[in-house]
Amino acid sequence: MSATNKEMQLQRNCQLYAYVLVSQGKEVPEYIEESAESYDYLVDCVVELSEEIKGLDSDTFERVVNNTQSQEARELAYWWRMYQEANELSNSLTQTCL
Repeated sequence: MSATNKEMQLQRNCQLYAYVLVSQGKEVPEYIEESAESYDYLVDCVVELSEEIKGLDSDTFERVVNNTQSQEARELAYWWRMYQEANELSNSLTQTCL
């Protein structure tokens, strides 16, 4: 049975989170490693990934997210841009509906 789109995205988020942690010399939690490697142990790590990116200083952000030589960095930059746009849209809708 093939993975669903949601399962693939959950796994990719964990792979990106692991990339961010490893790029900073930090340890990757076991549950993130398992989710990054297998569809059997998926977790939603969007909050952790976004908080980790928000906490990067400008030099580290450039090295980890804006590194044009790294495919993972390019994917992470795209993920970050989409995450920010989704948050802006959500905030805009919330203000409009209230």
